[in-house]
Amino acid sequence: MKIKVLGKNVGVIILTNLLMGCANQLTPQGGAHAEPNSAQLKENSPQVVSSATLFVSLQQQYMYKVLVAEIAARRGYYEVAATYFFDVAQQTRNPYLVERATLVALHARQYDIATAAARLWVEIAPANLNARQILVKMLLRQKNTAEILIHLEAMLDSVKDNPQQQQEVMALLEQQEQKEALKWLEQLVTKRSKDSTTLLIYARLLINAEQLDKAQAILQQLIQQVPNHPQAVPLYAYLLDKQGQSEQALQWMRQALYQYPDQQEWRLMYARLLAEAEKFDESIHQFEQLLSQHPQHGDILYALGVLSLQKEQLAAAKKYFTELLKIGEQDNIAYYYLGQIAQVENDLTTALSWYKKVDGGPIYLNAQARIALILSEQGHLDQAIEYLQNVPVEDDDEAITLIQLEAELLVDKEQYNPAMAAYNRALQLKPDNIDLRYSRALLAEKMGLLEQLEQDLRHVLVIDPKNINALNALGYSLTAHTTRYQEAYELIKQALQLSSDHNEEYYILDSMGWVLYKMGKYAEAIAYLRKAQAKQNDPEVAAHLGEVLWKSGDQAAAQVVWKEALKDFPNDEKLQEIIRHFLP
Repeated sequence: MKIKVLGKNVGVIILTNLLMGCANQLTPQGGAHAEPNSAQLKENSPQVVSSATLFVSLQQQYMYKVLVAEIAARRGYYEVAATYFFDVAQQTRNPYLVERATLVALHARQYDIATAAARLWVEIAPANLNARQILVKMLLRQKNTAEILIHLEAMLDSVKDNPQQQQEVMALLEQQEQKEALKWLEQLVTKRSKDSTTLLIYARLLINAEQLDKAQAILQQLIQQVPNHPQAVPLYAYLLDKQGQSEQALQWMRQALYQYPDQQEWRLMYARLLAEAEKFDESIHQFEQLLSQHPQHGDILYALGVLSLQKEQLAAAKKYFTELLKIGEQDNIAYYYLGQIAQVENDLTTALSWYKKVDGGPIYLNAQARIALILSEQGHLDQAIEYLQNVPVEDDDEAITLIQLEAELLVDKEQYNPAMAAYNRALQLKPDNIDLRYSRALLAEKMGLLEQLEQDLRHVLVIDPKNINALNALGYSLTAHTTRYQEAYELIKQALQLSSDHNEEYYILDSMGWVLYKMGKYAEAIAYLRKAQAKQNDPEVAAHLGEVLWKSGDQAAAQVVWKEALKDFPNDEKLQEIIRHFLP
């Protein structure tokens, strides 16, 4: 009995001494935190010790190696740690040690060990999606397409009944070069033409690659095989909508829900498509059906709140956002919209209290902006500016957003000098910010700083030569403030050519009409101005058209234009000024 105890004690003493020695070996010569060079690593790395001479059992040997690996990893000797972990993992085939060996080898950039360890991990745990993902990443480095396809196929089989894991496979494929990923899936689809998971993921990749017609054909093939496929049916509706076939998408979902009314995810897609098509009443009806089944579903409450706001149903919107607060979901969103509702009801004190509760998230800056706007509306401009200047920001973009609002508030109150100072401050953060340059140029025009205006707009055009707004603004400003009409005409002509596919081109048509008028081409000017007026009922366009008609000798037509414009814009100062000039 004494001998057995003594044997145990000796084993512990030997192991302890070895570990202490190993720890000494793993301490870099330059101090506890010094980085080892490759020569030191080879010289100081612990050696695999013969179990026959030093260890009572294999278990003791494995324990030793694992401890060495852990100490090595803690000391930053990841190559040593990876080697020891993998050595034990190979002998024990322990899933935890195999995973540890793989991850440490990756950290050490020992890709050969990582690949071998990942292969062993997949062999031991073939259903482990993480193991296969890591192995596929290693194989990608080696451009081993044949083996990649083997593991992708295994992954597709393992995620058949798990939409969340399907998303993980999608994420892995999306990280790869798009053409390569599509090529792999195309090969797998050829081999697995009746496998719904493969077809679904291939269709999603095609949609991401904007190969919409091909994606439609694949989805049709999938739905023909599985008519009620839970993911494919709403994805097909999404694809139709993305192709501009919104009515067909809605009809598709109506038919699907008629056959399978209990498919809640489909109804959610249908409700969203209705909202996008601005069929708000129908969308609200669908979301209310969903809410009856899921009364505490945050996304549904949020959607109903926003749609009710869109329909100006303030009491309903307030109810939904209050419910959202009660279930403790999306608090900041709820605070923000409750603030909006109070603001619409002109209860500015309540609105401020809601906005001030917003302490993060994507609408944080919007809430701070609304606080400043309310303060300004209440006549507290200085307080609003001070508030904006003290809002905590995370980066320059957020700072610029707040400074732009500060400048706009100052411009609205015709405090042009401090507004210019604000724009200057923002441009120190990002001198090439196009929005800032353009806004400062417009302010420079108000201040009569024409050199500054031209400098900023030309700076924008250096960065973005096809910037329609800058081309038009510079052309119009040269027309209004100089006699460089030919230069202005060329700029506006370019803007008009670039804007031919845009719906908001009326203001460029107005600019073209105005410069042609200044060049003495009245007939052409009237044609452009009438076209501008047909596109947009705008007081400035009416003022311009009336002036050109008057100058061309058609005073009666000019008075008709002005009279009609005054009905719609009785308080427009520019319109009144031009009428007073010609009809004092």
